[in-house]
Amino acid sequence: MVFIGLRRRDLKLTGEVFRAKVRGIYTTALTKILLDNGFKIVQPSKTIKERFNLPETIGEEQQPDAEIFDRLDKQGVNIVGKAAAVNRIASILLDLLDDVIVRRQISIFSGLQLSNRENMQRGLNENLCEVIRDIETVSPDMRIRIDVEFPFLSKKKLDEIRGAVVPTLNGHHYYKACGGKIASMLEMAEKLIENGYPLREAEEIFKECLLREYPYESSRISVEHVKIDGRILNLGEARIVEFNETENHMKLVRVFSSRGVYDGLNVPKEPGDYAVTTLKVGDWFIRTSYFSRDGEYKGTYVNISTPIELYPAKIRYVDLEADICMWPDGRTQKIDFENLDRFVQLGYISERLREIVYEKAKELMDSLRIDLEAETKIIDKGIVNRFRAS
Repeated sequence: MVFIGLRRRDLKLTGEVFRAKVRGIYTTALTKILLDNGFKIVQPSKTIKERFNLPETIGEEQQPDAEIFDRLDKQGVNIVGKAAAVNRIASILLDLLDDVIVRRQISIFSGLQLSNRENMQRGLNENLCEVIRDIETVSPDMRIRIDVEFPFLSKKKLDEIRGAVVPTLNGHHYYKACGGKIASMLEMAEKLIENGYPLREAEEIFKECLLREYPYESSRISVEHVKIDGRILNLGEARIVEFNETENHMKLVRVFSSRGVYDGLNVPKEPGDYAVTTLKVGDWFIRTSYFSRDGEYKGTYVNISTPIELYPAKIRYVDLEADICMWPDGRTQKIDFENLDRFVQLGYISERLREIVYEKAKELMDSLRIDLEAETKIIDKGIVNRFRAS
């Protein structure tokens, strides 16, 4: 079975009324979106039935054309069902949410026995995408599955939509995706609001309780780098050396122990080198400058991504396949933008998101300065040495 992306032109709209079953942390927002777009909600939970005053359904009317449920990591949903219904939902979400990622998958069975999943993805997947691009339609009754990721802006928009139905704290879906204690505290805070407690006071109490769950200056933190195709790369552990919690600015340091080559820069990586990463939670890019053991500047790599999210133990974002490099001689170059364009063509992201990325790239190219990048090495050497020792 091979997974491929389908084109935006395959998302043909029909006059048919589709039935959808929705479960999970995004249920209220998605239910409103679907109802506003002509869907019928079937098998609703008791809470959803009351919130939307939904009528009873019986017999075949209860059978959904599409089922929506949380991904295991709560960073989005899976949608399974008839191609026409699932693709209609995909089209709605791409039009509504600026940074949503829609990974369409269709099952294709061949006589080939593929034992190496990685080779399958890198080799045959490319060829199959070219073949499928020539297919004009997909059978509307074919069952397909899509994986939908809700990054920073998507969660905020879903907060807004949910807030039109029920009292909702700012950041609701982000905090629910955190899970554990944070999700439980959110539920208690919103229950207070439903029982008449002032929203602002409940929000202040909630945020005070949150402080001890989040990292602080000198904490260790991981960096979760998510690819548009769904792969997750852990960039390793870093130490927070500066954290302005008011401005949400953060500076991280990583020290390398192995040899290699810095991606994009094509500069040798050597044991003892260190990286200084500067970021702002909610920004569209993460900037990393590389230095030798002795502080010699090796270059800067700027990754354009969905707006950065800070979780209790990690930084998380989706890499939008558009990067900018700067070398010690002051040269700058945009790289990998053709990959971004390809994902738009395959329907993973919207044309609007591509436009945003190109705008951000222009701003970054205009603002990069070699003297400022090289100066990021001026950091307490003791911090770097302690990190090396640990």
